[in-house]
Amino acid sequence: MSSAAPACPRRTLRDELLDLLSNVLFPVVVFLMLALATVIGTVVDQNQTAARYYEEYPAALANVVLRLHLTNVFHSLPYIALVVLLLVSLSVCTFRRVIPKRFPKDRAVPIEHFALHASQLAPLAAEEALARVHDCLNARGFALRRRQFGDAVWLFGDKRKWARYGVLVAHLGFVLLTLGIFVGWVGGYKGQLQIFSGETAAVSHTDKLLRLRRFHADFVPVQTPGGIMYQAQKFQSDVAVQSGKTRSAASILVNQPYVAPGKVYFYQASYGFAGRLRAQRFGRTVSVAGLDRLMPQDAVYLPGTSRAVEYAAMLGPSDPAELPLGRPLPPRDEYALWIVHDGIPTSDRPLLLPVGQSVAVGDGYTLTALAPVAWSGITYRHDPGEAWVGAGAFVLALGFAMALFFVPVKLYARVGQEAALTRVDVAATTTKGNLIYEEDFAAIVSELRQALARRAVSQGSGIRAYASN
Repeated sequence: MSSAAPACPRRTLRDELLDLLSNVLFPVVVFLMLALATVIGTVVDQNQTAARYYEEYPAALANVVLRLHLTNVFHSLPYIALVVLLLVSLSVCTFRRVIPKRFPKDRAVPIEHFALHASQLAPLAAEEALARVHDCLNARGFALRRRQFGDAVWLFGDKRKWARYGVLVAHLGFVLLTLGIFVGWVGGYKGQLQIFSGETAAVSHTDKLLRLRRFHADFVPVQTPGGIMYQAQKFQSDVAVQSGKTRSAASILVNQPYVAPGKVYFYQASYGFAGRLRAQRFGRTVSVAGLDRLMPQDAVYLPGTSRAVEYAAMLGPSDPAELPLGRPLPPRDEYALWIVHDGIPTSDRPLLLPVGQSVAVGDGYTLTALAPVAWSGITYRHDPGEAWVGAGAFVLALGFAMALFFVPVKLYARVGQEAALTRVDVAATTTKGNLIYEEDFAAIVSELRQALARRAVSQGSGIRAYASN
C-alpha cells in the first residue's frame, strides 16, 4: 500500500492578497480604470448644478452623469481609492518582484543552464586561474565580489548596476506624480471670472480682488475662399490686483499668465463686448433694466408696452471677428437687434444700429446706441502640488531612460578543480535578454581563453562557448 502524498501547505489570505497585488496585470487594470476616470473627469464639466448639465447635455446623458455622480470625479472616494490601490500594488510589485529579479543575490547557480555561458579547462593552480579571471574581468569594468561555495570559488561581477535601479526610479517618479496630484487636490483650487471694464471681482478662495482697467485686442484680416474674415492675433487684459493691502498692476495675455503672490495663476481665456442702449419715451430718458449691458440672446421688455428688444451681436472694429464671412468692416461699431411686438419680429432682418444713432421702435420709444463695454473671461488656478508633479515627471523620465537606454550586466564565474586541471565556468545575464550581449560575451570569453592558455598543455580541452537565444 503506497503512502499518501504530502499535503500542500495551505496558503493564507495574506499570501493570496500579496500574490494578487504583485500580479503585473493587476496594476495595469487599476491604471486603466484610473485613466478612464480621469478622462471622464476632464471631459465632463465638474461641480456644476443639475440644471447646467441638462442644458449642456441631452437628457439621457445628463441623467447618466448625475446618477453615477460623475460631477465631482477627482474628489470622489472611488477615484482616491484607485490612486491608493495603484500605489499599494506598485509597492508590493516592487518589493516582491522587481527588486528580487533586478538584484539577484550572490549565490551558486547552475551556470550550464544559462543562455550565455562558457567553460574552460586550464593547466593552472586554482588560485592562479582565479587571479587571471579576476584581472581579466576587472579590466573589463566589472565590480567583482568573491564567495566560497563548497569546493568552488565564485566571482560575481556587475557592470552598470545602477541601471538596474531604472524601474525603481520610475516607480518613485510615479509616486511623486501621484503625491503631487493628491496635494493639488487637497490644497488647490480653480475658477473663472467674467469682469466688465471698470468693474472689480473677488477671486474665490483668496483675499484677492481683480479690477479690469482696460481690454484690447489686435485683429488680422485673413483671406478665405468665401471672403475676408478677422482673427484675433493677440488680446490682453490690463488689470489692477489687490492682495490684502498690496496693490499692483498687471497684464494678462493669451499664453502668458500672470502669477499673483501665493502662486495663483491668472489666464486670459475669452473676451467679448456687451452692447449698451439708452431708451427714451416721448423725448424723456427712461431707465430700463438690462439695456445697459446686453449679451447675445438677451431680450429686454420695454415697460408699458408689448414690445421687446432682442440683442443679437455687436459688429464693428472693436470685435471684427463677429462679422459674417465676407462682409466689409463697418467704420464704427453697430448692434444687430430684433424689435419684437407681441412676440413677432417687426422686420425680416435684424436692425443694424450704429453707435451714436437712434431709432424709433414704437409706442413712443426711441433707442440710442451707446459705445459697447468690454468684458474679459479670466480663469485662475492654484496648485500646491505642481512642484511635486514636475519632480515626478522628471524622475519618471529619468527612470525610463535608465531602464531603456542602458544594459546592466551580471556575470558569474566559478573556479574549481577537475582532476589535474582547473575548470573555469563563466555566465552572464542582462535585463534585456541575451541577444543584445552576445558579442560582448564572446569577446570576454576570448580574452579569458587567452589569459588562461598562456601555459596551456596539449591535452587541455579548450574553450566551449554557447550563446542561444
